[in-house]
Amino acid sequence: MSSLHYNCLGCGASVNVLIDFGKQPPSNRFIQLGEVDNDQHCLTIGQCGTCMLVQLIDSMPAAMVKPRFDWMTYNEPEGHLDALMDRLAKLPGISEDSVIAGLTYKDDTSIARLNRLGFANTFRLDATLDLGLLDTRAGLESIQSNIGEDRTREIASRRGLVDLLLVRHFLEHTHDPRAFLAALKQLVKPGGYIVFEVPDSQKFLDVFDYSFVWEEHITYFSPTTLKSFFEINGLFVLDAFTYPYALEDSLIGIIKVEQPNNKSNLVNINAEFMRAQLFSSQFLKIRQRYIDRITEIHSSGKKVAVFGAGHLAVKFLNLYDLGQVIECVIDDNPHKQGMLMPGSGLPIRNSKILDEGEIDMCLLSLSPESEEKVLASKKAYLDKGGVFCSIFSLSPLALEI
Repeated sequence: MSSLHYNCLGCGASVNVLIDFGKQPPSNRFIQLGEVDNDQHCLTIGQCGTCMLVQLIDSMPAAMVKPRFDWMTYNEPEGHLDALMDRLAKLPGISEDSVIAGLTYKDDTSIARLNRLGFANTFRLDATLDLGLLDTRAGLESIQSNIGEDRTREIASRRGLVDLLLVRHFLEHTHDPRAFLAALKQLVKPGGYIVFEVPDSQKFLDVFDYSFVWEEHITYFSPTTLKSFFEINGLFVLDAFTYPYALEDSLIGIIKVEQPNNKSNLVNINAEFMRAQLFSSQFLKIRQRYIDRITEIHSSGKKVAVFGAGHLAVKFLNLYDLGQVIECVIDDNPHKQGMLMPGSGLPIRNSKILDEGEIDMCLLSLSPESEEKVLASKKAYLDKGGVFCSIFSLSPLALEI
């Protein structure tokens, strides 16, 4: 795949290929036993040679990404939201009379916190009335396709301009982030604010956790490249900062609309380049280590399962080609019971199989907070000699490879 045919989503310059993972299924494409689903698309990650933004190349079409089920949900970390809303409440020009809007359902809990702080003039865009989506299965992949300048101008004409717009965990899902920025500006008063929250990708890049590459995340920001992205596209960056989490920090960017543009200054351009290059160079080695380690356990007669049938587990199994040495995937979501994992085709089973002694080692694809809950609830499994490890190298339970 030639980088000459692909332009950066952040600045328009040329993008260089880092890793081509080959064709992959949508991570939400769970299937029933006997069912066949051939939807696949290339999963290739690259880096801009100019602004250093890490991004997918030729990303999976939104129509393919759209889930087939209306029970699919995605959770984001919220431990920092009280502190963030307190900070936003003190922005210059923001008062209890200010009009505050959220872009998607991911902003609902932020708006609820602002309501408790005394901000009553709040609303969230309606997926049907404002964004024209009628399918209950439509997710962020469909919302991003329906947000353009014509639509946001029409929304502003009906609802009025807002003083503060919340955009939480959405920017990284957009297939055309530059056009997305232009559309959002139509919703905000001159001098108003847009507050973005995205995952900070530095940690997983630094420790070579390839499971975090996902077809629904199109761009992979660091504090440096997020700030640069806004500045390159003519926006004034009031502040950019992170809230720390064990596996992936939350990265916040606060921009002020219609202020003079900062001059972009990529002070860490070499660090951004080297981080992505190292990430690229280690993939085959890391994949082989996982194959060797789990094959060794499997060959000794022990049964290995993965706990958590989310997109991180899908990528762990498929990108490392581990489907032949894993027994099953464990998930207590009743909707997933009896279904097969995308790509690997592994069956999804209830966690009762741990209590029944069918699994010797369980690989957790969960956050450290959720790991603690599982360990507490499955003490009997541990007492019988069962072993929990994590697929994430930053976890205290990381599988030794």
